Amino acid sequence: MVRAIDVQQSILQTTSLEKIQQIQQQHADMQQRYYQLKLSEEDRLAQEKVNQFKEADKAKIRKKEDSQDKRKGANRHPPDHPELLADDEEVREGGHINITI
Repeated sequence: MVRAIDVQQSILQTTSLEKIQQIQQQHADMQQRYYQLKLSEEDRLAQEKVNQFKEADKAKIRKKEDSQDKRKGANRHPPDHPELLADDEEVREGGHINITI
């Protein structure tokens, strides 16, 4: 048994299938672009966090160095009283001071 092929029906079906395939392909491309944009945004935010951490770390180091410099400056005595301290390194907290009159 041989059936007659309706050419018009076949053409209509192929065009609808082509449209469906195009839409599916476009959807996949759009989804891929969306994921790419999302990942690039996440990378940018991660890089910003790293930069902020580096800046905060540098600020902490600077602050620590400043406080150490201030402490060193507070422990030093004027040069006109050399008998009070012979050497800054010899001074310790809770140490004894030798005062002679």
